[in-house]
Amino acid sequence: MQMRLTDLGVKKLSFTEKGQVTHWDATTPGFGIRCSSKRKSYVVMYGRDRRLKTLGRYPDLSLADARKRARLFLATQGLSTDPQADHDYQAVVEAYLEDCRNRLRVSTLEGYVLYLSNIEFSGAIGSITQSDILKGIEQYTQSPSSQNYAFTTFKVFFNWAVRRQYVASNPLNALKRPNRTVSRDRVLSEEELKTLLKFTLGHRGRFHDIVSLLALTGQRKGEVAGLQWSEVDGDTLIFGPDRTKNKREHRVPVCSRAVDLLHDIEGGQIHVFGTPGDDQPYNGWSKAQRRIVEDTGLAHFTLHDLRRTFSTIHAKLGTPIHVTEKLLNHVSGSISGVAAVYNRHSYIAEMRFAVKAYDDYLANLLADC
Repeated sequence: MQMRLTDLGVKKLSFTEKGQVTHWDATTPGFGIRCSSKRKSYVVMYGRDRRLKTLGRYPDLSLADARKRARLFLATQGLSTDPQADHDYQAVVEAYLEDCRNRLRVSTLEGYVLYLSNIEFSGAIGSITQSDILKGIEQYTQSPSSQNYAFTTFKVFFNWAVRRQYVASNPLNALKRPNRTVSRDRVLSEEELKTLLKFTLGHRGRFHDIVSLLALTGQRKGEVAGLQWSEVDGDTLIFGPDRTKNKREHRVPVCSRAVDLLHDIEGGQIHVFGTPGDDQPYNGWSKAQRRIVEDTGLAHFTLHDLRRTFSTIHAKLGTPIHVTEKLLNHVSGSISGVAAVYNRHSYIAEMRFAVKAYDDYLANLLADC
């Protein structure tokens, strides 16, 4: 018996007097709920032998979770490896993201989830065409860089699907990125930096605090967004090897305004975490970024431009380039190769001197704020 399973429909299904009756879902092929005289169990049918696997019992398992389990099972285990089979696109996406969770950095995974979860396609993965993907990317993304990231995400995903034989070929294989990548050189002017910090420091919130800390410390977006109390030691941030791009511990002193912001406690949490107990990675970067550009009236900038601005200001202040690179945790600059192997000086004193100069610069810049 086939029907469109809903929460209310599942609830109303009757137990049988004897034997079993399976109600198959019209929206998810191979998935259904089996009713017996005592229980209702979600099941999935798979393979050429039409084998049956029990996913869980109702109401312990919700319909939405059961349907998700079914799709994941069919994509990873239950379906044959015949590339001609009609593998459900959403099920293959879920299988891919599950595989990514076991091997990719959190920041990389967040990008994959952003595009694969929000640019949705339905039906068999083999029916998704090149034009479908390009149209979806164009409708969802606005900036050329976002379109490039989305394009790369889908191209990598379909390559994975081809290797797993969920699809015969990659529809994007013959294409290159839609937009030529141009190296950015955007640096905020003093007036722009003043406008931005005046706005973010005056309008507290999770994203605004992250932006403030990026401008005040020059650190990377992922490091600041994932900041924890254990990584704050007075006026110093301490990032372990698992939290840095180059896999090396990074100790960096920060200016007094950053210290004040970090120790503005709300419920015992660093404010960038938002509400107490909220330790989830920040999401919604693109939307929040567009809003802050609109609210401040500044010309378009990216969060990484703040790191470039931080470095440029230190050049104006006379900070030696190798000290700036230490503040930014660069390892491919003036101290690299053999020099990096033999030079193990921490430059903490030199960094503190540079941070003091930056502190004075900010005090003059924000004197009337």
